[in-house]
Amino acid sequence: MKKDETLNYGATVSELKKNGPQRLYLLWGPEDYLREQFLSELKKACLPEGEGDFSYKRMDGPDIDPAALQNAVDSVPFMTERTLVELRGVDLNKIKDAMSDAVAKVLSDIPDYCTVVFVQGGEYEPDGRLKLIKSIRKSGREVKFTAQNQGMLENWVKKRFAALDKNIDGPTAQHLIFVSGTLMTRLIPEIEKVAAFAQGQSVTKADIEAVAHHIPEARVFDMTDCIAARDTDAAARILAELLGDKDNDPIMLLAVIGRQMRQLYAARLAIDRGLGRKFVEDNCGIRFSFQVDKRMRAARGYS
Repeated sequence: MKKDETLNYGATVSELKKNGPQRLYLLWGPEDYLREQFLSELKKACLPEGEGDFSYKRMDGPDIDPAALQNAVDSVPFMTERTLVELRGVDLNKIKDAMSDAVAKVLSDIPDYCTVVFVQGGEYEPDGRLKLIKSIRKSGREVKFTAQNQGMLENWVKKRFAALDKNIDGPTAQHLIFVSGTLMTRLIPEIEKVAAFAQGQSVTKADIEAVAHHIPEARVFDMTDCIAARDTDAAARILAELLGDKDNDPIMLLAVIGRQMRQLYAARLAIDRGLGRKFVEDNCGIRFSFQVDKRMRAARGYS
């Protein structure tokens, strides 16, 4: 998968169901909700009756014992067709030299009846320069779990609200995604809060503004909107709010503000030179059309 390519989750699950489990997987990426969903599908494919004591082996990182891994891989399945070996949180980037060679040797000779799956946290990214990572990519299936595209994510948000007996329309769902981020794990508690707060059958933007957590990127956008409207007092209040949150590192905020201003500059260029929306999408890496619309509208407030 290319660096900025979006995972087609439905196609990935369909491939698993059609072709069956492979012998080696590396699951990583920021969208940990989908990662755990896929792992659940993989477990069902390998262990139809659930995580049995004999056919399911789990090893937790960050370190790894090649001998223990070899023993787990060599274990013959009992009452199932396959053995599943799950390695969670193993820092593959820090396994070097002889240890790396030993692990690679085990992974190069996984029996037909065994599936080994490395499950990584959202902050992990494999270092493709390392011999072990190259070996895993060559002999296994790497799946990077990314934020989904706009249509898929909107539909998912609508279904989550429907399960809580609430309705939400497309623009309002887009507003929640903009405010709280594109990752499903972060959206789930926000959906539950908003659904519990909303008095009517239909969720409104006011409901979202009242209780949903606003990620720094959304608040910075609000701040630049205030600057464009020449409301410096409101912009200063938002900045003070962001700096007052101990979870917001000032250097991180500076980076977010810088990125926001670069995106607004690209949008202003697109407007002045007739370059169109695609120029903004390509140069800013924005995948959601409604986010491009927001940048284009905001950029009209700047020279």
